[in-house]
Amino acid sequence: MTKTAKKTLLSSVVDGCAAAIAVGIFCAPSVGAQAVSSAEVLGLQSSVDFSADKITYNAETGDVRALGQVVLKRDGFTLLAGEIRYNEQTGKAVALGAVELQLKDGSRIVAPRLEMNDNLKSAFVQDIRFVMTDGGQVAAAEGSYDQDKAETVLKRAVYSPCKVCIDDPDDEPVWQIKAVKVTHDKNKRRLYYKDAFLEFLGVPVLWTPTLSHPDPTVDRASGFLPFEIKTNKHLGLVLGAPYHHVFSKSKDMTVTPILTTQEGLVVTGEYRQRFSDGQLVTDGSITYADKRDQNNIKSGGQEFRGNISAEGYFNHSDTWRSTFDLNWASDDTYLRRYDFSDADTLVNDYKFEGFYGSSYISARALAFQGLRLEDVTGLTAFALPLIDAEFIPDYRPLGGVVRIEGNALALHRLDGLDTQRVTAAASWERRFVSSAGVVLDVNASVRSDAYNIDDIEYPDDPAYVGNAESDVRTMARLSGRFSWPLVKYGETNSHTIEPIVEVTVAPTRRNAQSFINEDSRSFELTDRNIFSLDRPTGYDLYEDGSRVTYGFRWQYDGEDVQTEVMLGQSWQVSGDYGALFTGTGLDGDSSDIVGRTQVSYRDWLFLDHRYRLDDSKLAVRRNDIDLTIGNEERSVTLGYFKLNRDLTDFVTGDRADREEIRATGSYRFYKNWHLSGGVIQDLTSGFDGVEYNIGASYKDECIEIGLQFRETYTRDRDIVPGTSILFRLKLKNLG
Repeated sequence: MTKTAKKTLLSSVVDGCAAAIAVGIFCAPSVGAQAVSSAEVLGLQSSVDFSADKITYNAETGDVRALGQVVLKRDGFTLLAGEIRYNEQTGKAVALGAVELQLKDGSRIVAPRLEMNDNLKSAFVQDIRFVMTDGGQVAAAEGSYDQDKAETVLKRAVYSPCKVCIDDPDDEPVWQIKAVKVTHDKNKRRLYYKDAFLEFLGVPVLWTPTLSHPDPTVDRASGFLPFEIKTNKHLGLVLGAPYHHVFSKSKDMTVTPILTTQEGLVVTGEYRQRFSDGQLVTDGSITYADKRDQNNIKSGGQEFRGNISAEGYFNHSDTWRSTFDLNWASDDTYLRRYDFSDADTLVNDYKFEGFYGSSYISARALAFQGLRLEDVTGLTAFALPLIDAEFIPDYRPLGGVVRIEGNALALHRLDGLDTQRVTAAASWERRFVSSAGVVLDVNASVRSDAYNIDDIEYPDDPAYVGNAESDVRTMARLSGRFSWPLVKYGETNSHTIEPIVEVTVAPTRRNAQSFINEDSRSFELTDRNIFSLDRPTGYDLYEDGSRVTYGFRWQYDGEDVQTEVMLGQSWQVSGDYGALFTGTGLDGDSSDIVGRTQVSYRDWLFLDHRYRLDDSKLAVRRNDIDLTIGNEERSVTLGYFKLNRDLTDFVTGDRADREEIRATGSYRFYKNWHLSGGVIQDLTSGFDGVEYNIGASYKDECIEIGLQFRETYTRDRDIVPGTSILFRLKLKNLG
């Protein structure tokens, strides 16, 4: 046999196998196992490896035969066969005897016989089996490939992504699709089934004349997503059938018709698009449902109910960008009744911001939609505009950092008071570290606020209104924070104890409590803010006068155990906190004591305990405990929260006491099974249930199935306590 004939044999067979099998039948480009190279001996291309026990050539007939443990490797494919025959005159090639094509990703194609015709443009295979890297398989009685059409046709085929034992013909997958005919369109990267049966554990459960889904090379494609079936106290039996449509690589949409037995049809939708300079995600829902009064009794007729939201960002330049998060619902209870969200307030936020090195400026518009029964639309504020600016010059006077800040706010209410505020501030700060490790942080600042209030007689909450309609205040402050972290190292651990003292000097203002509090209503003293210079979260609530804050932090780091303990308290030297600070932990000369304890052991125990104690009685005013025990296989989380402000006047929603316990648990067993559950109990005025849930799920390489029971005890207008049951099924590659 001439070198040309040998080369023709190898190149033709390998090219044919690559085209006819690897590309035609579900495979991505890949490379296979090693073979003994004899390219130099045979005078072949260096990229071809070939070995066989024997090679024969018949010059008269043009037949070339490679016999015995034939191994071919070229351009990423490794072909194993007992024998390969090729005829130069007809262009036909046949691979025989446990033919196996190994691919780069670890997948392989197995068949007893492979025939290639028409100069390797088409191929025919019997009893073919394609084993993918994830264990999924495609098997067929026979298959053919047409290179011109880039189309593979399989007859009497079976597809399943479930792992089965390839050597055990009786091993049934969890689910599979059997079809009279399966066509794989390489260009569309899609599988088309004709007369297909869906089987679970070998039992046919669904027949369809046609079915299609993307092949494994597709990351995202149009089609149905997993269905959801559940029962709901308000909606009855609920069936959701989401359909996902891909417009292009940068945009897609999901539409979900939801059928309910009690409220009819609900349609939800989500649209996503990525632009060269930003992205947009918008979703919403719509339905026409029976009108109901506040007692959940039908009042006749139907009404529109729905919601819409949108979020995203756009970069206008390297300096400027816009971000937005917009939300709207047709009424207070819609989102909770239809189980879309538990939110009690919807926030609409648009921000236009610019970045200049370390400096920053932004203009925002903020609007809120209150969904609680006590919320009054006319008294709900919206901000237009809210401007923030911060300038940090490169100049470092006395080695410190200078900050110049500004803020402007116009707060409007349709039927209540309006607030306008302008703030200007400047500060200088520097850190000193001594040779002994003592750290001193020095800060000097000055700030002025100008207020104007319209319709002060119509407040949304009298507890925060103050008594000044128009006023200006100027505050100056000098503070120094001393800390001395002392570290002791052992062989396998270390201890750190850090005493902290912060001294703040500021004048006392006579009218400190005359200003309205719009942006710091939920403030209270905690372990997180006790050493902050501005402990209230906003601008309206301001601590005047001088104070001393003191405490310590201890930390232990060992091989298995890490622990941190922190305690702190503040003493007011001068000034009066007044009524606006009542219940915050700062309503006396000595503040409440705040602290935290955190303990972790390896990766299966974590304790986080944060608390606030009354400075005189040591009564617990705030107690927040979270304990997690376990790992990914099994875990229990326990939580307890108590807030006792000890208030007698103006006990409104933001200042109300509450107490609750929480518990969740999860347990994974038999590798694929998972149990989970949780409970929330309200202890504020008794032992009232809030929510209970328990669920079980199964997940393996080809199927996800879950069942959850949920019991809720919330009652709010047309929302009543009830039980929900959710069933979810997902088949890999099908949805």
